Amino acid sequence: MTLKQLQIFMAVADEGSFSRAAEMVSLTQPTVSQHIMALEDELDVRLFDRTSAEVLMTAAGRLFYEHATAIIAGCEQAQNAIRQFQGLDQAKIKIGASTIPATCLIPDMLGKLHKLYPGICLELIQGDTQQVLQMLLDNRIELALVGAMPQFAGIKSRKIKTDRIILVAHPETEICRQMNICELYNCKLIMREQGSGTRQATENALRAAGINLPELTVMAQLGSSEALRRAVLAGKNFCAFISALAVEPELQSGTLLEIKINGLDIHREMFLAWQQQKTLSPAASAFMELFPDIGQTV
Repeated sequence: MTLKQLQIFMAVADEGSFSRAAEMVSLTQPTVSQHIMALEDELDVRLFDRTSAEVLMTAAGRLFYEHATAIIAGCEQAQNAIRQFQGLDQAKIKIGASTIPATCLIPDMLGKLHKLYPGICLELIQGDTQQVLQMLLDNRIELALVGAMPQFAGIKSRKIKTDRIILVAHPETEICRQMNICELYNCKLIMREQGSGTRQATENALRAAGINLPELTVMAQLGSSEALRRAVLAGKNFCAFISALAVEPELQSGTLLEIKINGLDIHREMFLAWQQQKTLSPAASAFMELFPDIGQTV
């Protein structure tokens, strides 16, 4: 059974005539008759009663007509969907992002996305870096924005932004505004959870500076930069390593302050990632163009 046979069947049923149906589908009448006979042979049922005056659907033909109508309508919908997909006039893209890209990068570019591509609808799923990359591998999302270089085989990425991770505290804290790195052992820290890009970059920098994180006083591990920010605002003696992007308003207003650490400067890169072997949709390709490539694609 082919789509062409269904279209011919529908034409004969609608016109009640093999000759008029042949004109509709631009075929000869014998060819139309052959297609209908082949369809009846395959289904092992008679679809039409033929008389010298007219062609009428049988009970089986009427039943088949209902299903053929739905199949052809579904095919037309699929074709329209692909046309919309290719034209970006009604497209959807599913993005995954870790905390900082999700809260500090994507919201800032939504206006530009809508201005350039008003037909694109963006769906965002948030998690930590490892969770988001696993979503990418599981085909749950098409693109990922994360705060650490992806280490999974089959994932390509490019650097899109450099972020700074700083130690912040309440302005009424008893902690010195500038300290030597060994003074971290006297601090009550709140950290991001394992798997976050912020945590990974902080651990790497501390380890390189000779600081073993398990020996520090970690009061809590929280699942987002927003949770860290609120905890430090509420606790005068707490401090936290956090993205400078996440607390930029608080630093400017003075509701949080940065604690300078001699000899410790933590930077981390943000990456846009995708599956190497997967063909990206036009919507995903358009989204990628919004982020400048500031580093080599890996």
